[in-house]
Amino acid sequence: MSWDLTEYERMDDMGYRSDVHALFYTTIKEDLPVLKLFMDENYPKDLHDLEEISSNRIYGYEVVYEDVKWYSGYDDVKAFDAFKTKYHALLDEQEDGKKWKFEFIRIGEDTEDVECEQDDSAYVLSVSRRIECDY
Repeated sequence: MSWDLTEYERMDDMGYRSDVHALFYTTIKEDLPVLKLFMDENYPKDLHDLEEISSNRIYGYEVVYEDVKWYSGYDDVKAFDAFKTKYHALLDEQEDGKKWKFEFIRIGEDTEDVECEQDDSAYVLSVSRRIECDY
């Protein structure tokens, strides 16, 4: 069998994978500029890009990782968790009703492997598993 990939690249493709979705948002449109400033100043620049989101009920940012290795020892995951801790610290200081929101869901390959954080949120994210057959 012939491979076009190096051994390291083949090993990198192996392993347990997850899909990750996180939202950092407010339900008060007027709070978005302050949230934007916080995100611009604190979200690690070398992580996956944030996408600005706006709907009739939430305003903020989302980040989506698909088919990634989400291990706590990995540098990107450590950086994301450090940012999340800083974000949560700010949430704890805000007045009730003015709080920014946070939602995070990670789904692993195993059907029972679901990690979910939704702190005082609008419950925008949810998990739905289904079987598709495309032949």
